[in-house]
Amino acid sequence: MKKMKKVKFIAAAICIVAFWLAVVFLLQALLVPKFQTGIVEGSMIAEYYDDKAPHEVLMVGDCELYENISTVELWRKYGISSYIRGSAQQLVWQSYYLFEDALRYETPKVAVFNVLSLKYNEPQSEAYNRMTIDGMRWSKSKIGAINASMTEDEHFYDYLFPLLRYHARWSELVEDDARHIFRKTPVTHNGYYLRADIKAQTGVPDPKPLFDYTLGENAMSYLQKMVDLCKEKGIRLVLVKAPIENPHWYDEWDRQIVEYAEKNGLDYINFIPLKEEIGLDMSQDTYDAGLHLNVYGAEKMADYFGAWLKERYNLTDYRTDEKVSALWQEKAENYEKEKSEQLAELEKFGVLLSHKPIETEETGIMRNFIILALAMLLCVGLIACGSAQNNKTGETASTKTEAPTEDVKTENGKSEDGGYTFVLNGVKIALNAEMAPIVEKLGEPTKYYESESCAYQGLDKVYTYGGVTINTYPVGGIDYVLDIVLRDDTVSTAEGLCIGDPQAKVGEIYGTPTATRDNAVCYIKEGTQLNFFFEDGAISTITYEQPVT
Repeated sequence: MKKMKKVKFIAAAICIVAFWLAVVFLLQALLVPKFQTGIVEGSMIAEYYDDKAPHEVLMVGDCELYENISTVELWRKYGISSYIRGSAQQLVWQSYYLFEDALRYETPKVAVFNVLSLKYNEPQSEAYNRMTIDGMRWSKSKIGAINASMTEDEHFYDYLFPLLRYHARWSELVEDDARHIFRKTPVTHNGYYLRADIKAQTGVPDPKPLFDYTLGENAMSYLQKMVDLCKEKGIRLVLVKAPIENPHWYDEWDRQIVEYAEKNGLDYINFIPLKEEIGLDMSQDTYDAGLHLNVYGAEKMADYFGAWLKERYNLTDYRTDEKVSALWQEKAENYEKEKSEQLAELEKFGVLLSHKPIETEETGIMRNFIILALAMLLCVGLIACGSAQNNKTGETASTKTEAPTEDVKTENGKSEDGGYTFVLNGVKIALNAEMAPIVEKLGEPTKYYESESCAYQGLDKVYTYGGVTINTYPVGGIDYVLDIVLRDDTVSTAEGLCIGDPQAKVGEIYGTPTATRDNAVCYIKEGTQLNFFFEDGAISTITYEQPVT
């Protein structure tokens, strides 16, 4: 009898544990963002694992790859079977671990890495980390990516148990969360993100000078790890720079990559000076004023790059392989179908209403049943979870960064905590201050530029007032001051220095600099870096920016 009771007790315990594990699993599946509409980049990484075609060309990198090279066109024109393991603001260490992860499944002949991300030397954003890392399958590579990418406020256990990170997201749930709880609709075509709309590039903002053009040691060390891994596996690594001029690609960076490629026996191709040869027309071949190519530009890029790859490497023409050809034929049909659907939507509404069409095969009754059932489990699970992480904000991964907690107050040209500020027409401007009140006081700028942000959710904006350029970044629908650039002698710092003043005058006013470089000095105070650049012994440019780590 005692033995029977013990067996029943164990069986009951197992059932209870299994029930709660099921509750946790379903809650986590429901609450984790689906990235099926709007910011679809969070769905891209996981799609790789479902692709059945071999990939002789594997690309890793950010939007300069996944929005600018059509994988389907590479196939149609040259029979190249390729995949882009891309994600938004993919950092070089993430590219390395994604590449390492892919080698668990296949060994391509050629690897392609876009070099723009080398400008980042430290972790940047939890939201972008999530969009890259959450889609990876668990492995040593994913653990490495997490450890290399976490910002100061992140914790490993939040990646291990995503429910801890997203438990407060229940109030933001939409029908999409239930619809795609177990199965997502592909948002790319072998990693390529298709856009058929057109928004011409009408110009690019003037680049600001940098205090230090040296690519970071941490970033370059991961590039070296990628080089070493490719050499170990017999894979040819190709470094590329997309034909995009904003964000600016400095000549100083380019020279470092050229020297690095020569030293390591790598091929490097910078597409910026090749735009005319490629046939790109930035009045027609971009969908966001030049930040990314649309499908017409991406196909031109694929035509050019595919010929370049075929000429240099012994790549298979998979159009002659019956099995692989059948797989790619289906991909090409889906590609043309989406292009046609986007064109129809553009013709009807004038804009794309969603970045990706969503499947609607579930009936309304079934959807409502799923939502109701999961909502009941959610209530039970939240009671069990309690306030395990009351200190969490509940911010979803679609939020790109945290907003400043309050406006920076200024007095006598410096913020209250000692940082430098700039004064224009009596208006004091500090880094991270809200831009709207500044614009309200200064009036309409003499020149204005905006583009989709690659670092935040929303638009990067550039305001020019005579000889001053103010760059902003968006957070939660609010624009904040990112940096300030003084370009002529019509304006001066709060301490009285302007363009054209002698170099010696800087030291007289500001004292010993925090750091010096060739033809430049900087002063750092409480979150503000004030840079002075010199030419022929006089100040040529002045910038206020976030201190570079």
